[in-house]
Amino acid sequence: MAPVDSSRSNLRRPEIGGGIDQKLSKPKPRLDGDDFCAICDNGGNVTCCDGGCQRSFHLTDENSERSKCRLILGLSKEQAENCKYKKHQCFACGELESSDLSSEPKVFQCEVDDCGRFYHPKCVAKLLYPESKLEALLFKVQVAARENFTCPAHECIVCKGGENKNHRNMQFAVCRRCPTTYHRKCLPSNIPFEMKKGPNGYMQRAWDEWEGPDGHIIPRDRILIYCTKHEIIKKLRTPKRNHIIFPDAKKHREPQILVDAPTEEDIPEEGMLNNAEPSQSPTPVANDQNQCSCSSPIDSFAPASLFTYPHPGTCGWLGD
Repeated sequence: MAPVDSSRSNLRRPEIGGGIDQKLSKPKPRLDGDDFCAICDNGGNVTCCDGGCQRSFHLTDENSERSKCRLILGLSKEQAENCKYKKHQCFACGELESSDLSSEPKVFQCEVDDCGRFYHPKCVAKLLYPESKLEALLFKVQVAARENFTCPAHECIVCKGGENKNHRNMQFAVCRRCPTTYHRKCLPSNIPFEMKKGPNGYMQRAWDEWEGPDGHIIPRDRILIYCTKHEIIKKLRTPKRNHIIFPDAKKHREPQILVDAPTEEDIPEEGMLNNAEPSQSPTPVANDQNQCSCSSPIDSFAPASLFTYPHPGTCGWLGD
């Protein structure tokens, strides 16, 4: 079978028809997701995020190396915190930005169905048009106007051709850390499929097989690689696993209601209010602008020396 070649312009050209209406903008639906954990890059029993970023994670509670993925993962009801709060990293520069299409997004997702990569318009334009500032500027404007685009991970960095999974030499080798992609036939020799020990040894950087959920080894039609821009940690056999940033959930939490709203039984009738006796203790007047005027402390039979903190109901307690 002859390889299928896709021209550079067809891969990059945004769809004609202007920007996308904000009211009609929707996140990408979930597909099958990635076969590998987005944190440790291993296969096995992984769970795909429901939010549309196409990433998968290890959620196992087993006492294993993979159980560490759960400890650093921000996941809520099988949805990563990035998708929950609509904040994703630019796959080029790594900066965490808003991807909320209902407001003012800073990063935009590639239009390819199984691609979960987000980019700043400036970053993706620079990657696709490194030699033409004018074309990069025009492309940046189009992406910022929400026109669909295809990111550089879907073309070979050497020959600029597209992918053909049915032709061995035209299968893609995609880096897990950056938008660098090769055809198998274009893969450089310094990205090896095997590790070599010894003084002149090197670490493995390419894999064309993976471990399925049942433990069986399955050949892949897309190669996983770490390109030479990323240093391999010998103990991990991967680059540093600090590449994913989750939003700070504390900044997005809804305020909790500490006291329930009063019910009808809690509200006194008008007659009770009129018959209520005035307080015997007049409210003290504050002597300083920085002091508050509050009621007297609650009555207690304990000596005052035991109360090292303010009494509940007096100034000095939060929420009073």
